Amino acid sequence: MKLITEEEKRAHNRSVLHGGLKGLALGTVFSLAIYGAAPRFYPRIFNLPWSIRTAIFVIPPAFTASVNAELCSNEFDYDMYSSEASQKRILNEHRRWEALSATEKCIEVLSEKKYSIITGLWAASMWGSWVHVNKDPLLTKTQKFVTARMYAQFLTVGLLLGSIGLSMYEEKLQAQNNHKKIEFDANDEALEEVLNQK
Repeated sequence: MKLITEEEKRAHNRSVLHGGLKGLALGTVFSLAIYGAAPRFYPRIFNLPWSIRTAIFVIPPAFTASVNAELCSNEFDYDMYSSEASQKRILNEHRRWEALSATEKCIEVLSEKKYSIITGLWAASMWGSWVHVNKDPLLTKTQKFVTARMYAQFLTVGLLLGSIGLSMYEEKLQAQNNHKKIEFDANDEALEEVLNQK
């Protein structure tokens, strides 16, 4: 039996937490879709007791969160203990992540997921603008669709400008980190030369 270190435990917990949160988000979307479609296809769902309605809403997120967390745990174990090189890579990545500040972590996550975030927010803005525009009884269906699309495009342009700003800020941070690394390497070389002279 192998005893794991505290660092390995923290890396495993982080992987499981991320998997659980992704599963929770997916299950919540599924529950919202059930309640969004229920008035049209199964209106009797709103006549059920509160306990059953709550269970219908809670079960999908709980199920997907637990299953996805377990899958991420198994994947982490496989990656971590399949070879020594992968173990070092995972632990180095975990150390790097823990050394980042909260702002740097947010920027990195936003940068990695920016296209999926933009796509999701575009779809949400399209749906939201359609719901808003659809309340106007004077517009035809075509006019409503065009107006909703214009609102969504306006929001998408804002999101794209935000992603460009994020990329520029990321490049600035990268340049600062490279400059610090060069200074650190230069100091190491100078120290090594002093030690060799002695």
